[in-house]
Amino acid sequence: MSKRQSGLVVGLIFNLKRIDPKATGDDAEAEYDSEKTIAAIEAGIASHGHRVVRIEATPDFPEKVRHSGIDFAFNLAEGVRGRAREAVVPAVLDLYGIDYTGSDATTLALALDKDLTKRVARAAKVPSAPAIVMKTGKERIPRAITYPAVVKPNAEGSSKGVTKSSVVRSEAELRERATEMAARYKQGALVESFLPGREFTVGVLGDAERPTVLPPMELVFIDPGNDAPIYHYEHKLDFSPTLRYDAPAELDPALKRQLDTASKRVWKALGCRDVARIDFRLDAKGRVNLIEVNPLPGMTPDWSDLCLIAKGAGMSYEQLIGAIIAPAVARAKARAKGRDRG
Repeated sequence: MSKRQSGLVVGLIFNLKRIDPKATGDDAEAEYDSEKTIAAIEAGIASHGHRVVRIEATPDFPEKVRHSGIDFAFNLAEGVRGRAREAVVPAVLDLYGIDYTGSDATTLALALDKDLTKRVARAAKVPSAPAIVMKTGKERIPRAITYPAVVKPNAEGSSKGVTKSSVVRSEAELRERATEMAARYKQGALVESFLPGREFTVGVLGDAERPTVLPPMELVFIDPGNDAPIYHYEHKLDFSPTLRYDAPAELDPALKRQLDTASKRVWKALGCRDVARIDFRLDAKGRVNLIEVNPLPGMTPDWSDLCLIAKGAGMSYEQLIGAIIAPAVARAKARAKGRDRG
């Protein structure tokens, strides 16, 4: 969009990170954005000719946004508490008839629940590892779950709760870890069979029906002594010599088609729009399996996975921001025209 076509008032909606997880070891605000990231996004939005109004998604958010006078919103907000916390901001915006970037409340609530996401994806013919959600640690474990297995919170982002000890190798270890996880995060623990193949994360942009799949990024594990490496929380805090980010990944045509097809199927099945990052891993037979979907991906320049993917695809940070904004602007203008006709 050119600057002459824009000039809208954009509400940048966020949760500000005040607790530094790297310094404190406290992951309570790990999904939130730093002042540096918020400033970068604000500058990216402004580079397209828009005026930015910051709105923090605190409990008084409904009143703040109601009187903000914004034309549409750039939504970063992760929410405060509850299984549907990511859906709160878009639900309020829908209530007030304010358009926004990203997926709607239904998609965000669904995608945060990893188990439900996997079920929807399977119905769309995208496989995933056998899994179960354990709330007490005493549930019956299906025979389909094999060892090693991975245990993680069922409804968290930013790899919260995913550590080296999340890989378990026996039923006793699995039950102990699941019990600890459920107690700490006050939610079910997702237990799934470990997938031994290559791991990829894919950025998808565009409107709901015609998404653009960016060239996938591969997470290359460089840890010869570890036969079950995973992308864990410590990787999200700092660069590690045990992990390399290849953006774009080296793919043969068949695997690229599989990842493109799986990404589009998951995007459409969940009702994503504007932006999402979708994680996949290959099983022992080389088949693409879904790990999870993040329709509110991190946006820290030169650090967040989506930003690395976009950079590998030849996009500047400003171009990435513009690609996310464009469909929301189109929706806002269409809504305004509809009101004018009325």
